[in-house]
Amino acid sequence: MQKCQKVLRDILPSLFKDEPETVISAVADVLTRLAVSENVRIHEVQALVDGVDALLLMDEWRLVQPVGGSMTKAWEDVSQLIASRDDLGLTLPPWVKTLIQLACNTNTLPVRKAILTFFSDEGHPAWLKMPQFLFEMAGRSEHGVVDSVKINRLLREMPLGISADTLIAQLKNYGFISPHLRADFFRMQSPHYEVHPMIIYAAAHGKGEPGNAGDENPFHDL
Repeated sequence: MQKCQKVLRDILPSLFKDEPETVISAVADVLTRLAVSENVRIHEVQALVDGVDALLLMDEWRLVQPVGGSMTKAWEDVSQLIASRDDLGLTLPPWVKTLIQLACNTNTLPVRKAILTFFSDEGHPAWLKMPQFLFEMAGRSEHGVVDSVKINRLLREMPLGISADTLIAQLKNYGFISPHLRADFFRMQSPHYEVHPMIIYAAAHGKGEPGNAGDENPFHDL
């Protein structure tokens, strides 16, 4: 557990460049604990040095969710819930848990490998194609948001052997996307989804870039 904390403390500054060391340390502490246990209470996070800022940062990057999952809620709703309930337990979204566990063993943030490992473990029929699909989806998003029309179009270009509705439901359940709430919701012609920030960031900055703890770019094997 201490090894994992140290690895994350070394890796995370490359991702959270402007955050103070105390915030990084608190984030690393919480993610390590969640990687090996079921949950951590919000008030336990807040009790850490700079724990409140760490909680906000993890929520901003969609690294934690309330126990019981946020699959049916928009991430914006989850943010309000986290901000208002210090008695709630937090856990890692399913695919993020795989990412953090791999990070602790590789001294990198192996997003592509985490996607492959997660979908392989789930027995997904298109597991080998999922990294490319998710990175391409992220590339077609605008400000981190993609609509169902683009997902359907991409699915026609890159068939995965499942319907768009099934795929979208899976990606929501696993924590890769979330329904996106907008003020102009009723003017939208199709549902919109927020893509996980780690997928967006890895697609934009990490493809093909090797990395180890302490490197400028921590993403590896994308």
